[in-house]
Amino acid sequence: MSSRSTLIVSTYNMDARPWSGSIWEWCNVVSQIESATVVAPFDRLYRPGAGPRKLSLGTRAELKMRALRGQYVPRMEPATLEQDYDLTLYTCQFVYEIEELDQIRRWRERSGVAAIYLMESWSSTFEANKDRLRLLDRFDHVFVLNGSSREQLARYTSAPITQLSSATDTLLTAPVPRQPPRGVDVCCLGRRDEEVHRRLLELLDPRGLLYIYDVWKAQEVRDGGWASVRRFNADLIRRSRYYLAWDPGDPSAVRELAGGDRVLSTRYFEGAAGGAVVLGSAPDCPEYHSAFDWPNALIPLDRDIGDIIAELDADPARVERIRRANVTNSLRRHDWAHRWKRVLDTLGLPATPAHEQRLQRLAALAAQVERPAAPFDLVGEA
Repeated sequence: MSSRSTLIVSTYNMDARPWSGSIWEWCNVVSQIESATVVAPFDRLYRPGAGPRKLSLGTRAELKMRALRGQYVPRMEPATLEQDYDLTLYTCQFVYEIEELDQIRRWRERSGVAAIYLMESWSSTFEANKDRLRLLDRFDHVFVLNGSSREQLARYTSAPITQLSSATDTLLTAPVPRQPPRGVDVCCLGRRDEEVHRRLLELLDPRGLLYIYDVWKAQEVRDGGWASVRRFNADLIRRSRYYLAWDPGDPSAVRELAGGDRVLSTRYFEGAAGGAVVLGSAPDCPEYHSAFDWPNALIPLDRDIGDIIAELDADPARVERIRRANVTNSLRRHDWAHRWKRVLDTLGLPATPAHEQRLQRLAALAAQVERPAAPFDLVGEA
């Protein structure tokens, strides 16, 4: 089917913090395999890198009146749709952003099937946001990253709910058709374990390690936008021997986890797709065990990281098997196109020819990486 008109609405331009990069990538891949219009307005009160916006008198008066009435003050720049759409998908990070969609004037009247993908749905926050969650009834289906919140969320909406894991653009991240040199020894993006971090710093000089990690807090995307961010991350991971990924399951570190939720983050998918050996800890949730069910998809750091890296370095054949399995499984199962296929299957809609072509290309690349005849770094063009 090639004639379906699809509307993709998202908040990734409203929030310049790192997590919006995954949302941008999701929307970007979907827009390549659908006949899609992407609407991603900026924050009308604040522009990343430029500070507070200058608002018109009318806009300032509107926002002031809403605040005085105790109403939600929308931040999304308003937009008007010019046509009807067969399928609308709204992707946002936080529960409070559900209301922002109303800034897209008459979106529901112009949408046939409508779905939402909510990236953070923490059970501990639901009661305080119950009025916002009732707005989910306007959608034909709700997709959530956090599967452990489904039972609680169902108390606040009549819409059906499906868990949908994150993924990555594996055509960007996977080290094919050729694998670049892995000059980075250890890479850690975002969340880290401080004890392991200190140990790695101790090993830098004795082992001559190159350890790349975040040194900033409250980062915002700047020049180049999300495309450059995702390219940078992919290039870094493809050039890393070991990649750290951590279970965000500590309530003392993430206050929203007080409700007992467990969630599978994007970092695991990025590390595996990039062909790094993934070290760290894993969330004990069904979606993790289902997604990463091959041997050594993650090497647990249950003892000194220096000893573990030394053992792996001493067994290059094992390391190559791990890299090959990580890349092939990612290409076969964990591209954003696979997630979009699940969305379409759930909604009872067919894939487009462009979508099928991407899935076929991913499968062909996976088959080439899988071949045992040549070293992994000699994989040919698909």
